[in-house]
Amino acid sequence: MKATRRTWFIGSAAAAVLLAVAGGFWFAHSRGWLAPAENWLQSLTRRGGAGGGKDMGGMNMPGGETSEVPGQAQVTIPDEIQQRIGVTIGAVEKAPLKMSIRAVGIVQADETKINHVHLKTEGWVTKLSVDYTGQVVKKGDPLLAIYSPDFVTTQQNYRDARKSGQASMADLSRQRLELWDVPAEEIKKLESGGKAPTDLTLRSPLTGTVLTKNAFAGQYVMPKDELYVVADLSTVWVQAKVYEYELPHVELGQPAAVTLTAVPGKEFTGKVAFIQPTVDEATRTAEVRVELPNPKGLFKPGMFANLVIQHTMGDGLLVPASAVIHTGERDIVFKAESENRFLPVAVKIGPFPFGDRFQVLEGLEAGDRVSTSANFLIDSESRLQAGGGGMAGMDMGGKKGGDMKGMDMGDGKKH
Repeated sequence: MKATRRTWFIGSAAAAVLLAVAGGFWFAHSRGWLAPAENWLQSLTRRGGAGGGKDMGGMNMPGGETSEVPGQAQVTIPDEIQQRIGVTIGAVEKAPLKMSIRAVGIVQADETKINHVHLKTEGWVTKLSVDYTGQVVKKGDPLLAIYSPDFVTTQQNYRDARKSGQASMADLSRQRLELWDVPAEEIKKLESGGKAPTDLTLRSPLTGTVLTKNAFAGQYVMPKDELYVVADLSTVWVQAKVYEYELPHVELGQPAAVTLTAVPGKEFTGKVAFIQPTVDEATRTAEVRVELPNPKGLFKPGMFANLVIQHTMGDGLLVPASAVIHTGERDIVFKAESENRFLPVAVKIGPFPFGDRFQVLEGLEAGDRVSTSANFLIDSESRLQAGGGGMAGMDMGGKKGGDMKGMDMGDGKKH
């Protein structure tokens, strides 16, 4: 009785397992998860049957023709297959070698046109003529006025010394007034007996924009206090970081194209005005400064700007970068020998890209046509053919692979 129960239990468990496996396969099949394996099995069936052995992708490499590149063979691809896998052709051209150095910079005020405004005496602020940041001023415009006991005393001493004929004392007082930036016309008023002002006026040293304001009415100020920062923004600097390998291609006076997100669709031209003499050890970059005219005030300090500096290095052969396959051992391209034949060629390229192209140092000539897309598919077939297998030369079912027409490409159609 116990043996019968054990047998029944084992049988029930096995049936449950088989049912679960079958259900799992059915669910995977209904979701399409087994499609790759099913297609592979179907392909094997066709290769071993009356189909005559078809290779992958319809590529026909009769005889596995060799090339001068070790481990690579010539590849022949029919027109319809080229269209299917997206083969495109580009040309090797002789053209100017223009290296583009691209960087992101920040707009800053020209440091040679910034003035930090201080008083040269002390006193109390009685009037503010410029009372907000961003105000535009002209050279000589009043910024503020202060009451200064020293200023009042010096004016009186100057008058008294002139009246009493004390020339040396008068000269000393006059020099003090001039050092305080008192205008010459006001000094002349004192000499002619005009009323002496009680307030000393602080004026703008240049035409520009007020970037900083630290003065307030009634404030007691001293010479150490920075009251205003005024900057002439008719010219600005764009400060950017350039990698050390790009520095040999940047020179003083070189033109630079500048674009800003804030001013879309427009390109401005500046020039390189400074190259930092040292390289930052952490970032391996050096600062490059571009000087940029700003007559309309479009460039404002703090903005981001995109820089492009071009260095022309003569003429040379250029090949599309998409045509070059970097294998680790060498760089190769597939040269279009005819409409359907592609020959692997080892090339030597320069270390720098020129836009979307590389300079060709060896291996190609001007006018050569090369494949610029689907290169990894072509390269895979080339390597298989060089290995004596390929999909066309492999023994499949006692027959050599043909031209791959008739292979199911996974879309339910035969090609």
